[in-house]
Amino acid sequence: MTQAILPGGTPWRGLLMPGARECRLRAGANGADYRLSLWLPPGTPPVGGWPVIFVLDANALFGTFVESIRRSSRRPDATGIGPAVVVGIAADDDDLYAPALRERDFTPAASGAEGGADAFLAFLVDELAPALRRELPLDGGRQILFGHSLAGYFTLHALLARSGAFHGYAAISPSIWWNEPHLRSRLPVLAGMEARVFVGVGEWEDELPPWQRGVGGHEKVIETRAQRRMIANARALAGELGAVLGEDKVLFRLFPDEDHASVLMIAVQRVLRFALRPVAADPESC
Repeated sequence: MTQAILPGGTPWRGLLMPGARECRLRAGANGADYRLSLWLPPGTPPVGGWPVIFVLDANALFGTFVESIRRSSRRPDATGIGPAVVVGIAADDDDLYAPALRERDFTPAASGAEGGADAFLAFLVDELAPALRRELPLDGGRQILFGHSLAGYFTLHALLARSGAFHGYAAISPSIWWNEPHLRSRLPVLAGMEARVFVGVGEWEDELPPWQRGVGGHEKVIETRAQRRMIANARALAGELGAVLGEDKVLFRLFPDEDHASVLMIAVQRVLRFALRPVAADPESC
């Protein structure tokens, strides 16, 4: 006689992420509502407080970062990744990405549209980060900002607009094409600044990966990618950042066999090693 996997009437319970919490708040800088996710590692914080990673597009990425740090920080000697607090920021929307709201927050007015990147950045730097440091044992000298795609563009904008606000900046597949001149025009402001920058992009971002070939409409995708020059733009800007900040402060990675979407999961682990490794470690190991 076949036995049921679940006994009759067995209730399902909601799955909780240990150490995680969430709230909703309104930003004074732009009046917009955001969903804030927070995870603190177990144990006693180090002297000076925990490092903290601010993760954009958190509806899609907060859990990814938490699980990556939970798993990897158990053996920092083997992974090169220590514990850190994860702060996720997302529009107060159930959509993973909420495209219209991303465009509002991640693009500066200089892009030719009514972008709100500077107001959103003021919220992060002047409101949210200080409030969190008042409440939690955080190391204000080890704040890292992470963004992918259009959020990667915003991360680079943040580096150039408020270069001292974060210790590290990670821009994965940054949409530099959105307004490349805007970024390059601000590079001189970094002279003498202290910041570490990780720029990564997937091997297939300038063309179609094998698994997309033959899909309807692929000709238009190829045309768009040729115009956006994701790899060349990322490589060139990383080189220019290295020339200003110092080559030892900027790391560029081209991830083989990855596309614009697939590169994200691969890049997270490398970014964590870059951001949370001992300062004296070799950045080329990331």
